[in-house]
Amino acid sequence: MKRSMIRELVEQHLLQEVSIAKLKHPFKAFLMTGPAGAGKTFVSKNLLDIPAEARKYNLNPDDIIEDLFPKFDVTLKFAHGKKDPLAAAQKELRDIAKVGTMSKAVGYINRAKPLFIDTTGQDVARLAKTLDTLVRLGYDVGIIKVFVPKETSVGRDTDRERTVGEEKTGEIWDIYKKNVIDGEGYDKYAEGNPHVTVLNPEAFWNVYNLGDAEVVIDDKLIAKARDKVEDVEGSIPVTIAEMDRVIADLKKATSDFLAPREINNPTGKCLYHGMLALMKASKGRLGQEITDLYEIGMEEPEFVERSPEIAKAIQCLGDVTGVPDLKKSFEEFKELVKKASRGKEEKDITVSTGSRVIDKMKGFYPDSEEMDDERIGMVAEAIAKRLVEKLKIK
Repeated sequence: MKRSMIRELVEQHLLQEVSIAKLKHPFKAFLMTGPAGAGKTFVSKNLLDIPAEARKYNLNPDDIIEDLFPKFDVTLKFAHGKKDPLAAAQKELRDIAKVGTMSKAVGYINRAKPLFIDTTGQDVARLAKTLDTLVRLGYDVGIIKVFVPKETSVGRDTDRERTVGEEKTGEIWDIYKKNVIDGEGYDKYAEGNPHVTVLNPEAFWNVYNLGDAEVVIDDKLIAKARDKVEDVEGSIPVTIAEMDRVIADLKKATSDFLAPREINNPTGKCLYHGMLALMKASKGRLGQEITDLYEIGMEEPEFVERSPEIAKAIQCLGDVTGVPDLKKSFEEFKELVKKASRGKEEKDITVSTGSRVIDKMKGFYPDSEEMDDERIGMVAEAIAKRLVEKLKIK
């Protein structure tokens, strides 16, 4: 096969299979909030029909925690107390999960992927800083609020394998109710920001089966048709008719928010068109990442001059960072992406993770042969490295 034909086949693959043009929801971010046991995943997938692409890029460290803890034979029931060796070991593993989630987020944001941030969200002020940075980087943000009675939240958390404990769960519920439900924290935050939308101003109480058929799982009745879910406990100050209305409005708002390839944020729109132009001009070799714009701007300025879309996108990056010099702007852009990824510090989980976990695991088995440092070290480092491989963006 001629070299030119091979090159053409490769270019067509790059353009058609991994192209940013294949993304239906670039520069969109969901913030899915609600206390433990609110059923955020169920609501997003089953009630709102949020497409798989918009849920795929999930920034929830719990996914990694549930995979990582069993590898160290560490229970998913969280311990508490500064002097508790189990709590210390769990904290170290949670730190790995947080860094892993941050690593994923950096790659997703640089590729303009839709983000799905699944969190309790009780600290409105802290999350607002992350959302502000995402908006600055070009994202449109949609916020959803899901709620259940306190007794239900605590009961569901207690029944599942991964649990933070009754006291902590109740505390999170109290803060969420105060800040998000009663205080309308996200609603007030979104006021005046055209790129942040609270998709359901009225919280959705996930306490009823809104369908016309019974829900039975593993031969167990979960909910009768058009009735309260069996495990719901506590005061329910809303009716099923009211929740019908709330979920109907929320479905429409979610569908409107996810209109395919509709980017309302002018920064996101500018970067997106620049990436498309660069992808087309380079026959798919560049343009899949925002940082490709920096590369082409610094190394091939004459190439940029031939494309108004690429030139405008590079200018937009300067506006985002506030730094016109491309080299300095690139460094500032990396810091912004880190902030948008909810990262507090830069860590390399392949270097010190093993020793840090080992230190905490000593004393975890104070009277057993599990104190074998070399064996624990090999396991810790191996898992850390496997985790890095798992987090590589494909």
